[in-house]
Amino acid sequence: MQETKQKKNKFRSIDALIIGGVFFVAFFLRLVYLYQYKNNPFFLSPVIDALSHYLYAMRMSQGDWLLKGEVVGRAPLYVYFLAFLFKMFGSGYFAARIVQMLLGALNCVLVYFLGKKVFNRYVGAIAAFICSAYGVLIYFDAEFLYVGLGIFVNLLLLLFVLHTVESPRFWKWICCGMLFGMGLQTNALIILFLPFLLIWIYLYSNKKAVTAVLLVVLGAVVFVLPFALRNYLEGGDVMLISSAAGINLYIGNNPGADGKSAFVPSRDFSYAEGWQDNVLTSSIKAAERELGHELTPSEVSRFWTLKAASFILKDPGSFCLLLIRKFFYFFNGYEIAENQSIYFFRVWSSLLKITVFENSVIAFPFGLICPFALLGIFVSFRKGKGAHLLRFFVLANFILLMIFFVCSRYRTNVVPYFIIFSAYGVFWIFNNLKKKNFKPVVCSVFPLLLLSSFSNSTLLGVREEDDSRWFFNLGAAFSYKGQKERALKSFQSAKDINPKNPDVLYNLGVLYLKKGDEQQAAEEFEQVVEIDPDDSAAHTNLGIVYFRQGKFEKAIKSYEAALGIDEEDIGVMVNLGAAYTKTGDFSNASVVFKKAKSLEPGFAPLHQHLAILYEKTNDYKNAEMEYLLAIQQKPDYFEAYNNLALLYEKMEQPEEAKVYRLKALEILPDMTH
Repeated sequence: MQETKQKKNKFRSIDALIIGGVFFVAFFLRLVYLYQYKNNPFFLSPVIDALSHYLYAMRMSQGDWLLKGEVVGRAPLYVYFLAFLFKMFGSGYFAARIVQMLLGALNCVLVYFLGKKVFNRYVGAIAAFICSAYGVLIYFDAEFLYVGLGIFVNLLLLLFVLHTVESPRFWKWICCGMLFGMGLQTNALIILFLPFLLIWIYLYSNKKAVTAVLLVVLGAVVFVLPFALRNYLEGGDVMLISSAAGINLYIGNNPGADGKSAFVPSRDFSYAEGWQDNVLTSSIKAAERELGHELTPSEVSRFWTLKAASFILKDPGSFCLLLIRKFFYFFNGYEIAENQSIYFFRVWSSLLKITVFENSVIAFPFGLICPFALLGIFVSFRKGKGAHLLRFFVLANFILLMIFFVCSRYRTNVVPYFIIFSAYGVFWIFNNLKKKNFKPVVCSVFPLLLLSSFSNSTLLGVREEDDSRWFFNLGAAFSYKGQKERALKSFQSAKDINPKNPDVLYNLGVLYLKKGDEQQAAEEFEQVVEIDPDDSAAHTNLGIVYFRQGKFEKAIKSYEAALGIDEEDIGVMVNLGAAYTKTGDFSNASVVFKKAKSLEPGFAPLHQHLAILYEKTNDYKNAEMEYLLAIQQKPDYFEAYNNLALLYEKMEQPEEAKVYRLKALEILPDMTH
């Protein structure tokens, strides 16, 4: 008895040393990266999905916890997690990232426990230390993305499921389901794991397997239902998981898809001031234009799902070729970028330069991990239920990426399990060598070399990236922060790399327009419409340039081209009406304004320009009414106040003119000269 107790204490001491060592190494390396990351412009200027999460979390932390009027269908649990961190530690860029890095270090500890439980302590320790220094995991732990939290929830789920199947209780099965629901609301990629999980539970639950399965489903529903209810009550739409699922499905399965590029279904952006999700915006606009009416987020998702299904059914040959490409990309060592490129971030981090790199020989680290992981998956088939559970998890994620598209962020979801299997593969080799059982080791050498060659190959354009995207993102970050000169330099660098990137050209045009360089702006917008004739925003801005240059006929043609693409764009209608007014074509101006008024009567600029039209035709009473409506709808509308003051002077009403002149002065005194 005493000897057994001493062994237990010894093993506990070993566990404590391993856990402490893993956590220290993991957290230390993440802090080193954070210190280096602060010199990266993206540290203070997250973009695309990271910015979306940041802005949502900011709104929540400032009191709007339900995000009123919004359908939140992407990583809602991560957004709440981030909002909680902002509420607790402030909305700065350091504190929340430090907590995420603590979570990332804890993930490495959980990998130790999972590796130890499924295989043994050696495998757990090897896997945990690999995770602690795995550059891709370190990178994602510093981003405002759901990757780290998703991995944490999934590791907890698998550990708790393994514990519950050994010591089943009703409440434990419900907790397993709730953990699955948490994973689903953090990263929807786990969704296909549910049927595999239920099959596994049914196979390995010794007692009341059907009850266990039902309790897991109940737990998942209990956790998911409040989020769906919030979407319905606040956003007026039933959305259980992700509103972007259909869009992403089409991105991965369409005639122009390559299996790895997250290109939007349409480039029809609205390019509003500030930030917006252009993928979502363009997808909604394109779907609504094709169907001819407004759509809810679930209807937009359904629209693109049907589009993807149509492509698959009509062109199964191309779809099969896409699947081959996705299969290759999934097992290739190269880290395929989605929003950002991890290789671009190496510029600001010596740690990433050491832990993530690619050359003609290897794409490190996944190119090294993957062959050993596949070996570990193969040689561990007799290791029982734990190894099968990990295989099911990897398989579910693999199938889902085959359905959608492959990129580093999505694949990282299975990296901890690849690392565990690779650690077992290494352990298996050394264990056989230790036992002088050389035959299986020798037999594994050729498959390992073959798999290594496969994982580090540059076939199918896996490493071909449009590097202009990363300088474009840099420019977008600077632009969002109001640093126009730095934004201009970044966009110009992107243009030097790829002179045919329409997003880069468009944003250059916008910056030149804001600087007052109308000629250069026109050149950029003209290139955009040459590359993509269906970019309504480029046509619109080209019209604005021509209007400012006094080329009203050209402006009219550009606005008409924009309306030919999006016939219900109120802003373009108003601009077109204003151009007609300038040319003296009051009849066409009246028709355009009338249509705009029927679509959106509460649009202040419409009333402002309609007032100008009435004033041009000497209909002063209607002009007065329209100016007043513009002011009512936009109380800080300087132009409306100023124009109304001038109108009252024409109408010989000096007192009224004085009142509105003073109002204009209060709003923007330097513009009244």
